Amino acid sequence: MRHAKQLIAGALAALLGMACPLQAGAQQPYPNKPIHVVFPYPTGSPIDAIGRLIADRAGKLLGQPLVFENRGGANGIVGTSYAARMAPDGYNIHLTTTSALLLNSYLRKDLPYEPLKSFTPITAVADLPVALMVSAKVPANTTREFVDYLKRNPGKLNFASVGNGSFNHLLGEQFKAAAGVDMLHVPYQGAGQIAMELLAGRLDATILSVGSLLGQWKAGQIKVLAFMTPKRHPLHPDVPAITEDFPDFRPFGNWMGFVAPAGTPAPIVAKLADTFRAVVQQPDVRAKIEEQHWSVIGSSPEAFAASLRDDTAILRAAVDMAGVKPE
Repeated sequence: MRHAKQLIAGALAALLGMACPLQAGAQQPYPNKPIHVVFPYPTGSPIDAIGRLIADRAGKLLGQPLVFENRGGANGIVGTSYAARMAPDGYNIHLTTTSALLLNSYLRKDLPYEPLKSFTPITAVADLPVALMVSAKVPANTTREFVDYLKRNPGKLNFASVGNGSFNHLLGEQFKAAAGVDMLHVPYQGAGQIAMELLAGRLDATILSVGSLLGQWKAGQIKVLAFMTPKRHPLHPDVPAITEDFPDFRPFGNWMGFVAPAGTPAPIVAKLADTFRAVVQQPDVRAKIEEQHWSVIGSSPEAFAASLRDDTAILRAAVDMAGVKPE
């Protein structure tokens, strides 16, 4: 009997000994090792530079580095697919954009992830407002004047985008529907080519970030009529928002933000969100973001989740309106 009790006591002691490391590990503060950040585009873009700056500062606040990895390919699908498969342990997060996370789901069939189900929102850090701009040769200085001119010349003017189903294609189709006008859509390979054609007067209109044509705008070589946003751009308050002329116009966000694989613990998501929000409010970080004509957001996880749902509904309607079919 004594021998049996000794065996039981020994077994209990062994179990307790095994449990102690687990208990200690569970009590370790988060994070206790580097955090992996996946970005679904190549190096060198303004978003890449902003993302790396935010990751570096967040690492300093958290006491652990955020290791940035670029996984470009297929307009963000390669990196997003990889991020969706990462472990939801708080040590794997994803810096993404409207196009990479949401828009691709309407342009491609059989994606290995679902935007609203495969990821947990952390925070939208910034938004890049884009503007309706026209060639200097177009005899219009306001959105209303442009609409009147289009109505007098149905189907004779064109607008450019960076491709079928792209953000500026969809916004252009939304504008046409809201204004009741007809323009010919002309897809190009990139924003640089569009800018050259617009300046040369071979294109009539487009929707782009003003940062890409700021000097030409200030020199009067192009005209910026309205930002495709619900409210005026804080860096350009003299330019109207599209909703001032068309109150029912519902533009989708053109944001960059952090998400985590679905199932990441809520306390970790909250801590990451608080950290990123603190980073983007640092004066020098905010200045760097605004230099690229982005507007700082720093939303809560709940607010970001709500905006994702709204953008998804708006994009679905815009894709249907444009007649874009997934490939």
